[in-house]
Amino acid sequence: MKSVFFSREHTRTQFIQLDTRKCKACWKCLANCPNQVINKIDLPWHRHALIAKPDLCTGCLKCIKLCEYDAYSKIDRTQQETVKHRVKLFNKFIINNLILIFGVLMAFSGLTLQIGFHMGGTGEHHSKRHEIFPQSMTYEQVREIDPGKIVCGFNYSGWSAIHKISIICFSLLMVFHIYAHWKWYKGVITKHLINKNIMVITLSILFILAAITGLVPWFIDLSGSKSSLRLGFIEVHDKLTLILIVYLILHMVRKNKWFVSTYAKLRS
Repeated sequence: MKSVFFSREHTRTQFIQLDTRKCKACWKCLANCPNQVINKIDLPWHRHALIAKPDLCTGCLKCIKLCEYDAYSKIDRTQQETVKHRVKLFNKFIINNLILIFGVLMAFSGLTLQIGFHMGGTGEHHSKRHEIFPQSMTYEQVREIDPGKIVCGFNYSGWSAIHKISIICFSLLMVFHIYAHWKWYKGVITKHLINKNIMVITLSILFILAAITGLVPWFIDLSGSKSSLRLGFIEVHDKLTLILIVYLILHMVRKNKWFVSTYAKLRS
């Protein structure tokens, strides 16, 4: 019953809309609708017309002419398109901001892991490791990671979790972003406009490569393996991510005017 009472589909078609609060259940619109678009709810405590088959409406507007209570009104196409455009703009603005936020978080957590842990081992810690273990015996030994070290309130496991979560969120948002702009990508390729959009294309390729080289080691780790292949992927991922960060910053600087203008439009 909830879908009948509250669904937007039962109060409008592409031509007309119904305000059920104004409906007095006279049923004139029901009797005179040529396409049987309109039906009714006739309960003792709940009586009003409803749009039963919105797809069959042809826009004859007889319901508007017959209704004495102004329950029906014509949909303003201009206003409708404006609302749709505003919703799309808002969604695009939110997605782009989330990409920026998770991109920054991904970059910061990645740099923290790289500088704070992988490159931050002490000389004493380094010498003790090589006294006990042969060189390149495990991933942790090769990367000089101190699991007990704290950087900005988190140890290696904490920063690793933050980095993985930010990678997943950033990747999902980027996949959605690329999907939403797929026609643009297709047009750039088919119309041979790659040279004019080289930064965006390069950024997209870098993202894909960084995501793959970042997720593969994670899956290898989940399998319990500590192979040198995992280390190789991480090394490539670190280097690609640094390049990706540079391109992402440059892209955001270029899009700065769009962020400002879009924010102003949404506020107005």
